[in-house]
Amino acid sequence: MDDYPQVSIDNASQEIKRLHEGIEAKMRTSVQDAIRIGEILSSVKEKKEHGDFLPWVKTLPFTERTAQRYIQVFQHRDKTDRVSDLQEAYKQVETLEAQEKLSEGKKARLRIIEFNKTGIRPDGWRRGTDDKLAQEEKERDKSTAELKERIRLETEKRSAKASERAHAFEDVNSLLSDLSTGIAKRQDFKERIRVSHEGKDDPFVDAIMDYLETLADDNRRIEACYNIIKVCKGIANDLQAKK
Repeated sequence: MDDYPQVSIDNASQEIKRLHEGIEAKMRTSVQDAIRIGEILSSVKEKKEHGDFLPWVKTLPFTERTAQRYIQVFQHRDKTDRVSDLQEAYKQVETLEAQEKLSEGKKARLRIIEFNKTGIRPDGWRRGTDDKLAQEEKERDKSTAELKERIRLETEKRSAKASERAHAFEDVNSLLSDLSTGIAKRQDFKERIRVSHEGKDDPFVDAIMDYLETLADDNRRIEACYNIIKVCKGIANDLQAKK
């Protein structure tokens, strides 16, 4: 790159205008002139008081965006001075800055991981910026942990309900099986003692058999049967006497 003389703030605007007009007048994009403009803009920015630079840029014959592009081309002059087309230089700057941003993002994540492990801010820690990123990472981890816990609890809840339904289904099946077995045993017993056809469907007979099933052992059942016989005979005799 050519060595240019130093430019003061007083004649910076004039030099920038001359170079910018030269780019437009030649109907070509001169990367070297753009780098020179970016160098002058950067120099003026360093010398200006805070807040004075942008108002000064507005006096120039191009936008703030164009000024920023000139500065970026100058900052990356080690790469852009090899390009002949200014638009191509702009694209190259965008690619380089995107790569730098990505690289810095990776470095920031590594710093935050180290900080979360040790509690000590590593070298290169950017106060404010990395502090904010670390806090955001902490909040994301907390949200993720809470989400996992909600999913775990919901999964356990659904599993418990499914287990309850399965047990209930088993209980119903067991009850139906017991009822079916009880009915079969009852019908078989009625056949063996030769109960009449009407007696097979008599609820009184079923009630007696259900009652006997509740007793502790066969001795109690035998005793109960004799008592039932006595009662029934007494009722029959009483009814016969009334005729």
